[in-house]
Amino acid sequence: MKTMRDHFRVVRGTTLIEKPDQGRAMECVAAHAASNHFLRAGDFCRFADWRFVHRARLNLVPLNGSSSWRTGDRRCRRCGNNIESLAHVVNHCMRYTSLFMARHNSLVARLKKAADGKFEVVSENQAIGAQRLRPDLILRRGTTTLIIDATVPFDNRMKAFEEAADEKRAKYEELRKEIAAEHPGEVTVFPFIVGSLGSWDPANDVLVRQLCSRAYAKLMRKLCVSEVIGYTRDVYTEHISGVRARHG
Repeated sequence: MKTMRDHFRVVRGTTLIEKPDQGRAMECVAAHAASNHFLRAGDFCRFADWRFVHRARLNLVPLNGSSSWRTGDRRCRRCGNNIESLAHVVNHCMRYTSLFMARHNSLVARLKKAADGKFEVVSENQAIGAQRLRPDLILRRGTTTLIIDATVPFDNRMKAFEEAADEKRAKYEELRKEIAAEHPGEVTVFPFIVGSLGSWDPANDVLVRQLCSRAYAKLMRKLCVSEVIGYTRDVYTEHISGVRARHG
């Protein structure tokens, strides 16, 4: 019976992920258990966030452009420039840049806290190198240097996460070479990615294992996922109601 249950569970999951619309976010969510840590107990998650995120991940929130079959005006009700899709609202609508930045900064704060006592913070959002780039954090311990830059892409299949990571590595490659020339040793660029609907990128674990203990890493994943979902829900709520839930 257990084998049959497991088989049908896999079939249901595969069927959902393969759906062209509703499967996009679910592919990212299914990649790591931390993305669903709040399902049963709601750890570190407001009930309003819990209610929002399940509908959002299935693209079932009411927006002008959320479904291709909708008729009428599909433009964004706030900026009027783009189709009002969930991706536009929670990642690209310029009315909410302060909340987007606050969401991003919450991840940087978690990374900095995880590294506290183990790594020296060489730079935090400071222009550095010949290109004057501003990575979120540069950490150093001995001959090991980590260049960390966080990003919150929309959960549009794992390919979106991979492309975001590749973009970060390419962006900071010259800086990596500069630092390696000045401080011989291992210099690595680490993109840190959490989807705007709370999908934890499994590639983050390579970095997290270097920063902190296994126990704290487990807690950190939960906090990062829950905080991102909270900010995203606040963006969506303000978009619909026009009332700011919190200040970035």
